[in-house]
Amino acid sequence: MDLLRRGAAPGGAAVRAGAVRAAAAAVPLAFLLLVGGARSVSAQLISPGKLAAAHAELEGVRNCTKCHELGQRGISDAKCLACHTPLRTRIEAKEGWHATVADRGCASCHKDHLGRDADLERLDRSTFDHAATGFRLEGRHAGVECRDCHRPGLVRDADVREFKSRHGALARTWLGLGTTCEGCHRDDDPHGGQFAGRSCTDCHGQETWKEVPAFDHAATRYPLTGAHRSVGCGRCHRTVRAAGGTRVRYAGISFAVCTSCHRDPHGGSMGSTCTRCHTTAGWDRMDRSAVERGFDHSTTGFSLEGRHAEISCASCHQRGSESDSTIHLTFRPGAERHPFPPPVATSCASCHLDAHHGAFAARGDGGACTACHGQEAWKPTTFDLFRHDEETDFRLAGAHAAVPCEGCHRNPALGQTELTFRFASTSCRSCHENTDDPHHGQFGDASCESCHTTSSFASADGFDHARTRFPLTGAHRDVPCASCHRKERLPDGSEIVRYRPLGTECRDCHAHRGDP
Repeated sequence: MDLLRRGAAPGGAAVRAGAVRAAAAAVPLAFLLLVGGARSVSAQLISPGKLAAAHAELEGVRNCTKCHELGQRGISDAKCLACHTPLRTRIEAKEGWHATVADRGCASCHKDHLGRDADLERLDRSTFDHAATGFRLEGRHAGVECRDCHRPGLVRDADVREFKSRHGALARTWLGLGTTCEGCHRDDDPHGGQFAGRSCTDCHGQETWKEVPAFDHAATRYPLTGAHRSVGCGRCHRTVRAAGGTRVRYAGISFAVCTSCHRDPHGGSMGSTCTRCHTTAGWDRMDRSAVERGFDHSTTGFSLEGRHAEISCASCHQRGSESDSTIHLTFRPGAERHPFPPPVATSCASCHLDAHHGAFAARGDGGACTACHGQEAWKPTTFDLFRHDEETDFRLAGAHAAVPCEGCHRNPALGQTELTFRFASTSCRSCHENTDDPHHGQFGDASCESCHTTSSFASADGFDHARTRFPLTGAHRDVPCASCHRKERLPDGSEIVRYRPLGTECRDCHAHRGDP
C-alpha cells in the first residue's frame, strides 16, 4: 500500500499501480469486499505485489487488516510493532537504533509487496552509523564483519531468541547482542574467571587484547613502587596449569611479605619484615632513617644496650667512622658491598682498644671488659671495694676505701696518664714516698706502718714513743707532740715537722724557753 501511496514500483509496477488506482476508483472497496465471487479479483486489484518471504504467510485479502488500517493509506506502525514485540520493547525503552528513527515510520525503510525475494531491510552497511545503536564500533571492532558478531550463537536476549526462532529468522536478526565484552567474549575468557564481576574495559582497550592501557596497578591492593615499576609483568604473573589448560595467574598472588616473591638472603635471621631496612628503590638501597628508627638490632646477634643504643648506625657501620683514638673498627670481607658495612664484633676488643694494655689478659676470662664494665658508661666500673678485697692482694682499709681508683692507679708525678694495675710493691712507700712524704726522708727505711694507720695519715695512733731514744715519762706524756716537734723551713722553702734529729737533753728543749 505504501508503494501505491508513493507511486513507485520496480520495472512495470508503476503501470500496474495506475490500473489498480483506476479500478479502485471505479469499484468501491467496500463493495468488492462484500462480493464473495470477486474475492480473488479484489486481492489482485488491491495488492501491489507479492509479500516478501518473511511475510508470505500473510498473503491474501483476508490478512490485509493484520498490517493495514481500513480507510487509511500505507502501513500501520502500531500493527507492525504489535507483531514485532522485541522491537516495540526497545523503542518504548528508548534503546537501540529503532528508537532513534521511530518517528519516521516503519515503511520509510521496510518496503513490502516487492516479491518473495525482496530485501525488507534495505540496509546499506557501508554507511550505517553503528553508534546510533548505542554501541560505537572502535578500534579492532570497526574492521569486523557485521555477521562476525551478529550471529545466532551470540544473541543473548531471550525475547529476541524466542521471537526470531519461532519465525525461523534467528540467523537474519540484528537484535539481541549484549553491549558488554562478556556478551560476545564470554566463551573465550583467557583469565579463567579470575576477574569475575569486572568488565574487560577496566584493563583492555579495543585496539589490541595484549595491551592494557586502562589498567593501573596503583588501583590494586599492591601498588608498584621503586624498581618494581620496571619489572616485566611476566616476572610476577606467571603461566600456571589450570582446568582446561594453562593461564596467566593474576588474582590470588601472595604479597603480604617480601619473601612471598624474594629469597631471604639473611636466612630468617633478620625477621620477615624487609621494609624495616630496605626500600623498593633497590635491594642495596636502604632508608637510613627507617633503619635507625625501627631496626631490631638484636636480630643480628648483637643487642644494642646502654650507650650502644644511643649512637648512630654510622658510628659502627661506616668506614673511617671511629669517633676517637680508643676505637678501631675492622670490617668483614666484602663489607663494601653493603649500605651498612658490618664490622667484626665478636668481643669488646673488636672495636675498643684495650685501655689497660693487656694488664688483665692473664685472668681466667682473658681480660673481658664485661668483667668490670657495663654498656651504660665506661665508669663507674662494677669492680667495687668488695671485689678489690676478694680478688686482689691489697685490702682497702681505712681512708684507702674512700680514695678514688685514679688516686692509686695513676700517678701524675710519675708521668702516668693512663691507669696502672700492676704494681711491683704494695708498700706505702711505693705510692707515697715520691709524692707526699711529709717527713722528707727523716725516717729512712722505716715503714709508714711503724707510726701510721690507714684510718688517717695525720694521726700516728700506731706510734709508740717508748721505742725511741726518748721515752716519755712524767709530765712529758701530756705534752702535745707539736710542742717538741715543731715546723721548720727548709732551704728550698718547704716546711717540715722536725722529728729527727732532735736532742734528748733537757736543755735541748727547755733552754731556749728561758726555763730556770
